[in-house]
Amino acid sequence: MRVIVLLLVLSSSCMAENCRQSPFEPNPAHLARLNSGWVGEWNRSFTEKTLSIKDIDGNTWDYFSIEKKPADPQHLILFLHGFPEFAYAWEQQLTYFGDRYHAVAVDLKGHHYSSSPDSIEEYDFIEIAWEVRALIHCLGYDTATLVGHDFGGAIAWIMGMLNPDAVDGLVVLSVPHPYLFGRALLDPSSDQQQRSQYIDYAQGTSLSAQLSFSKIIFSDFSIFESGFYSGKRILRLMLENWVPTQRWKTMKHYYRAMPYPPTEQDYPAELTTFQRKIYTIKRPTLFLWGLSDPYFSTDTLAGIDDLVPDLELVTYPEGSHWLHHEASDLNLRIQNFLNRIHAEQQ
Repeated sequence: MRVIVLLLVLSSSCMAENCRQSPFEPNPAHLARLNSGWVGEWNRSFTEKTLSIKDIDGNTWDYFSIEKKPADPQHLILFLHGFPEFAYAWEQQLTYFGDRYHAVAVDLKGHHYSSSPDSIEEYDFIEIAWEVRALIHCLGYDTATLVGHDFGGAIAWIMGMLNPDAVDGLVVLSVPHPYLFGRALLDPSSDQQQRSQYIDYAQGTSLSAQLSFSKIIFSDFSIFESGFYSGKRILRLMLENWVPTQRWKTMKHYYRAMPYPPTEQDYPAELTTFQRKIYTIKRPTLFLWGLSDPYFSTDTLAGIDDLVPDLELVTYPEGSHWLHHEASDLNLRIQNFLNRIHAEQQ
């Protein structure tokens, strides 16, 4: 019941979020190396900021953000990346949606230019979800549409369960609902259990475990096939987010903070009425899934309709794990979803 108890405690928290927005100030020497001409560039038209917020324990964390918006935006879209990316992974989406909405992408804690504490406890997904709620308020809104991929998608799912009052809608890419993922992992013979072996290596600290994890992750070249990370941009991604020892360590803390392996107590086969209420997503959801995703099995989709009443599920037969880079209709699908939920909420 750990997850349920924490959800209840967190959802009842009434702490006022103290926050500060400030222009992002990169390290000059580091920036000079990146701008030397031998590594690629991201879209420099976005506004870069540091969003400083307090967590439920009173600690202050800095979140690096990029944004684009019109003169008088009415709605906030907050983009949450996954492993092993960062805010600029949403470059194409910010370019598209920033003309209509206040479009913001952040580096998750432990990535790129955001705070990277050493403690694994600081990467608990439920605590991160609380911080996302604080980020929404820091940006001047009561609610936002969350667009999340991988780790970011898991955080979006939790927000839909835990803080629906701060959510207009969810767009989730390439990560199962937490309960269905947990149930699949409890079956040692399941397809998902076989696909998730990399998590065991990610949680390990030995050299052997880390080498095994890197071998699995870097054998998946589909992240590069769309052309988003091409040529010099691959070097920039590595230098900014992968090569720094501290970042590569803290990025994997999300795996170490997961309730893994799962327990029957957290993910019972039969949900009580109370448990079902907790795990049910309470906001409209657009769920995008690549049928060729090597990390997640389609078995985890079974039962999704029961837990997400207002669900639009879109599958891509040839889609990999990296739909935000390769699905040509992604922005249009998100736009149509936004049109619907905003019309319904008027």
